[in-house]
Amino acid sequence: MSEVAQGGATPVREGLFREDPPALLGARCENCGALRFPALAVCARCQHEGASEVALPDQGRVFTYTIVHAPPPGYAGEVPYALGVVELGDGLRVAATLLAEDLAAVRISAPCRLELFDLAGEDGAALRTYGFRIGEE
Repeated sequence: MSEVAQGGATPVREGLFREDPPALLGARCENCGALRFPALAVCARCQHEGASEVALPDQGRVFTYTIVHAPPPGYAGEVPYALGVVELGDGLRVAATLLAEDLAAVRISAPCRLELFDLAGEDGAALRTYGFRIGEE
């Protein structure tokens, strides 16, 4: 990943996470209690239109992953990199970049912790996004 210095970066999408303390922001349905990420206006389980914002757990385990060797169109970062699905402590699964000094450390059930980081966008501006650092519990 081509990381840039943190500070002053634009979030890749508003409302996905907070910075202090770092947490992904999900929603809990006020009708059936279903938890979802990203937060949506309508519950996918019961179609209710009411939800409360909730900070999601910052720790999880790798549920599945892949190593990307060929960059997708428009991607300005380094390859290879890992993409995966992290199962959080409450059972919710979140798609994310998996961060590791050595991609060989990425494996199913590996513990990981939320980390915010910056990437250089196509225009050179810093974009803040999230990932999960492997080996951190």
